[in-house]
Amino acid sequence: MDEKVINQEIGERLREIRHIFNEGTKLSAEQFAHLLNETRDKIINYENGRAAVPLRVLIELYKRGINPIYLITGEGDKYARNFEGKNLKKKIDEKLNLKENTTYAGNFRKIQLSEEEKNHKHSVIKVAAGKIPKSPKDF
Repeated sequence: MDEKVINQEIGERLREIRHIFNEGTKLSAEQFAHLLNETRDKIINYENGRAAVPLRVLIELYKRGINPIYLITGEGDKYARNFEGKNLKKKIDEKLNLKENTTYAGNFRKIQLSEEEKNHKHSVIKVAAGKIPKSPKDF
């Protein structure tokens, strides 16, 4: 396989990692670069496949919980099997679960609903809609 293609594939995975690196939310290229002791331009070059990701960056990502094998090959779990990887995965999973269990109230504040409450509200909405008349004469 061509080295340029390999760099592009690694770059795509690096961008994917940057988009979840902040406990499930996206970091800017500048923020990501700062964490990895790189420049923003270098991060962008890595992500676009214009430059190979150096070993020091792979090691730094591993220390922060990212599996370098996934980054290089696309195989295996994104998260390293070290403490940092397990912790990062746990935080991201918790954030995703929180997002799934959150709904918006009419005044746009977030509220937590249990499964039972969600099902109850769903059935109330169904009953409230009932049979809707087609014209005002049907009232």
